[in-house]
Amino acid sequence: MRWLIAILVLDLVLAGALVFNVGEAQRADLVFVSGGGHKFLDPQLVTWLDDIRITECLFEPLVRIKLPEMVIEPAAAESYSVDADGLTYTFQLRPTARWSNGDPVTSSDFIFAWRRALMPDSAAGYSNLLWLIDGGEEFFKWRQAQLQAYAKDEKNNLAEAQRLLDEAIERFGKTVGLSAPDDRTLVVRLARPIPYFLQLCAFATYMPVHRASVEPQASLSIDSGRLVQDPYWTRPDRLICNGPYLLARRRFRRDLLLTANPNYWNRAAMGNRSILERIVTNPSIALMLYESGEVDWLPDIPSTSQLAADLVSAGRRDVHVVPGAGTYFYNFNCQATLPDGAVNPLVDPRVRRALSMTIDREIIVKTLGRLGQPPAYTFTPVGAVPGYDPPVEAGARFDPEAARKLLAAAGYDPQQGGNHLEGLSILYNTGFGHELIAQQITRTWKKHLNIDVTLNGQEKSVFGDRLDNHNFIISRAGWFGDYVDPTTFLDKFESSNNNNDAAYSNAEYDQLLKQAAAELDQAKRMKLLRRAEVIMLHDQPIAPIYQYVELNVYDEGRVKNLNPNPWHFRRLELVRVER
Repeated sequence: MRWLIAILVLDLVLAGALVFNVGEAQRADLVFVSGGGHKFLDPQLVTWLDDIRITECLFEPLVRIKLPEMVIEPAAAESYSVDADGLTYTFQLRPTARWSNGDPVTSSDFIFAWRRALMPDSAAGYSNLLWLIDGGEEFFKWRQAQLQAYAKDEKNNLAEAQRLLDEAIERFGKTVGLSAPDDRTLVVRLARPIPYFLQLCAFATYMPVHRASVEPQASLSIDSGRLVQDPYWTRPDRLICNGPYLLARRRFRRDLLLTANPNYWNRAAMGNRSILERIVTNPSIALMLYESGEVDWLPDIPSTSQLAADLVSAGRRDVHVVPGAGTYFYNFNCQATLPDGAVNPLVDPRVRRALSMTIDREIIVKTLGRLGQPPAYTFTPVGAVPGYDPPVEAGARFDPEAARKLLAAAGYDPQQGGNHLEGLSILYNTGFGHELIAQQITRTWKKHLNIDVTLNGQEKSVFGDRLDNHNFIISRAGWFGDYVDPTTFLDKFESSNNNNDAAYSNAEYDQLLKQAAAELDQAKRMKLLRRAEVIMLHDQPIAPIYQYVELNVYDEGRVKNLNPNPWHFRRLELVRVER
């Protein structure tokens, strides 16, 4: 194997990875590799898993997920109670909960953070998770209409933008079901009973921010009327946090260092005092760092890579594979026109379904997956949510002949000389082996549908921005559930959801989601959600490809309390490394 080591060393030098200092790594109690840099560390804006992983270290929500039991336990709140009708939750904050600058964590900090997420000004990806609060959805849409009206007015000025903002803040206080009887009491009134609400309270969007420091770092845009947050408020020299760690250092595309927050109330229970995240996009280099002892944990080796397959086939005891509560899929842009103004052929669900029916999932997971990933025919992973039976029968199966008929019915002749389907491209983020799947799919589309599709690989931040702006025709995507309920998957494709990258809209689908939200009988609720997923799968705004399988590399004899699980629940402050 010496030849392999030599090649890896050469790769390491060429990649500039030798700037990593072994002594520096040894000074951190836990060292791990992230496969990419960070887009946000703002808890109200994060949507990527690697961003959420760090945000969970910096900010503490009302409650946490206890591991390995995966049950709710108190965090910033020392206790909570729920009224008999299931609509009103009262949280009592810990008197010992402090911000990193020593200020007490108050109920108004939570209300301020949640208001940030409910202001369309922020463009928060998960704003809909707070629509469950009484008046939350209505306020969001009211402010959205207010901003739209402002944008159309040619007499825009700062005074008017400020007046509208003041009006919005006053309206929020009067109409949204949040109140703070005192600094340590937070009362939340829901629009309807939500069986998974406490799970949401443990999620990043529901984390507090330090109002006294964050609020001054926002300003009004005269052009849009929006309250725009300075993105640099999360710099190490500015960030005030209430979680187990401080952000001690952040070096672009290189590393991120966390050190223990001296004011964290539960510091005595922490298993480590520092975490170093190294950003390494090449999985082979990441493995070499691990093998050399510079890294304790590799969570981001792509499960479809040859490296992952080799690690598993070697029978290594430090390789841990668990099913993932997530789905790898392709987005189909459902808008009538493309960003360049051209008519979008994918607006027709028959075209989308034909493309999905010509993806050979079995071949992909056999030749590229290699870790036993189950082929996906639904968006909600089979077996992930107790009590929910995903409608596998409604999925698009591999059937090229039927796909050609669908294309013909949509006005496209798969044979040469007819009205041909042209101009398609697949957008994907580079560095994780996505191009291999894209190449396989484009070959299949060419073979069975005679369609030429170009590939467009982009760096993660560019890729993410293009998804957010629907600036693609077809794109690779992946989605992990954030809480244990089908809505963590199905709500993504509600027409107004900020995470609806495909821009899918179906009134019947939306209505079924609303009916399910109002249904108190859990069995009936699950049936309504299943009917909704059937409709979505028939329309195929996405092509599900496979269910995720997660691979972690670490020595469980040395690295304690990682507790890998399908839902990516992490408690890195509890991890202990025995050197």
